[in-house]
Amino acid sequence: MAQPPGASLGLGTFTGRDIEFVPINRKNGQAQRWQLSLQHELPGQWLVEAAYIGNRGYDLSVDSDALNAVPARFLSTGSIRDQATIDFLTANVPNPFRGLAPGTSLEADTIQRQQLLRPFPEFGNIRTRRNDGSSTYHSGQFRIEKRFSRGYTLLGSYTWSRLIENVSFLNPADAQFEKRISANDAPHRAVVSGVWQIPARNDHNKRSGAARLAKALLTDWQVEGIFQAQSGRPLDLGNLFYSGNPSTLRTAIKGSTVDRTFDISRFYFADAAVQTNGVLDPAKQRNDPRIRLANNIRTLPSHVSGFRGQPLMLCDLSVIRTLSFSESTRLQLRAEFLNAFNHPQFSDPNLDPTNSSFGKTTSQANLPRNIQLAVKLIF
Repeated sequence: MAQPPGASLGLGTFTGRDIEFVPINRKNGQAQRWQLSLQHELPGQWLVEAAYIGNRGYDLSVDSDALNAVPARFLSTGSIRDQATIDFLTANVPNPFRGLAPGTSLEADTIQRQQLLRPFPEFGNIRTRRNDGSSTYHSGQFRIEKRFSRGYTLLGSYTWSRLIENVSFLNPADAQFEKRISANDAPHRAVVSGVWQIPARNDHNKRSGAARLAKALLTDWQVEGIFQAQSGRPLDLGNLFYSGNPSTLRTAIKGSTVDRTFDISRFYFADAAVQTNGVLDPAKQRNDPRIRLANNIRTLPSHVSGFRGQPLMLCDLSVIRTLSFSESTRLQLRAEFLNAFNHPQFSDPNLDPTNSSFGKTTSQANLPRNIQLAVKLIF
């Protein structure tokens, strides 16, 4: 059994291995929050409110591989695959660390040239943690509420917001964060919920059988519902070839699971190299080596404002009937309709241009209409 070397090898202890450490002077993440709101009560138990809410996060913790990334000066700056640069960086050369790091990737006779170009070639990735990430959130929030009276209550709210973050790197060797729309950004969110209760009637002047039957059938019901609508979340763009203006990228997820959800043409070439008999050949486009970027300085943003998953649209309903046998004994019958209108919520589209499903949504993310029945005895 190999014995742990401890610190006996000095700097050679982790030769050929990845290193991860946390700076001893690390900071805890901080947040500042501010809010200004105005409320006004209207006749009939109605309340309206408008508010501005903001938040600023700073000293946020961010993992970084920049300490031992291949320096940018050795990477391709072109917008298409630079095979010469890739071949140069991935070429095998004699390994100067052979015999110094048994059991690691540096044990072989040869090593890729890009490993020797790292600032600390004797190590793998050196992961550390920065504490200078930041985020900014601004929102306008509006609410209208009908307090419970006359057998019903209603609550509606709408939020318009924007969440920007500086907590990621577009390239491993970058010194500055990428300023981007957060993965949790949802510019628009609306929620409407309500309860309508039909109480028992106390009409002593009607004693007919028809009146008693109507009372038994039409009273002691309660209907509840909640409707949600929300913008889709930003989709993550990988290190892809794209010849257009990223700010014009838009998604439109609708109709069928095989629809094109965004324009994919700018992710491919359209010249003679990808044509068959003068006609564009999708198979050739997907296999075109020029679109397979590697060892390059990336410029395509990871998040684009209009490039999002399907907006959320969901409605849940429930119907409750309460039968009273005495002052303390009641039987409650419940019927709940989850996704009451059977609205499909599709998964994110395929984002791999080498895949035949690129740009398509091929699966559903939510469940179809779900009906739950329950009986509850209260005594």
